[in-house]
Amino acid sequence: MKTRTAFSLFAASLAAAVLTTSCYNLGGVRPQAMVGKNTFAVDVFANHTIQPGLNVSATAAVCDLLQRDGTYTIAPRSKADFVVSGQVQSISRSSLRTNPYDSYLSSEVELTVRMSYKVTDSKTGKVLKSGTAVGKGSNLSTTGNVQGAVDNALDSAVTRAAEELVLSLTME
Repeated sequence: MKTRTAFSLFAASLAAAVLTTSCYNLGGVRPQAMVGKNTFAVDVFANHTIQPGLNVSATAAVCDLLQRDGTYTIAPRSKADFVVSGQVQSISRSSLRTNPYDSYLSSEVELTVRMSYKVTDSKTGKVLKSGTAVGKGSNLSTTGNVQGAVDNALDSAVTRAAEELVLSLTME
């Protein structure tokens, strides 16, 4: 009976030790180019599409996701260690499903958003990282409101592209 109690006590203390040593790290593992960088600013993205307001959506998504990640802290541009800038390059649309009664009317649409980005050291102007982020989003219109489905798919695609961009800054 005593060995069972001792074993239970040992197992409980081992489990507590594993749980308190925390395998999870808030924020990510910074890429080599981002080591020593703690604060960021995001310039308003340029919009090279005909979709109005997409630059604001992309900028907001990148800011929001970087803040939520926790690896870096947002700061005014004058005090930031690095600045993220970018541009929404293109949107492509495809129909995943069509209306059975009207083959020209999509009932499910997929949009792909392509953004390019550049991360620069705010003090030296050196480019730390650059690349392209692509996001896809789809939405099914059950009510016949195709424009609403397109808007929802676009929001989702922008968020996915922003996630890809943020991952490149927070993961090795």
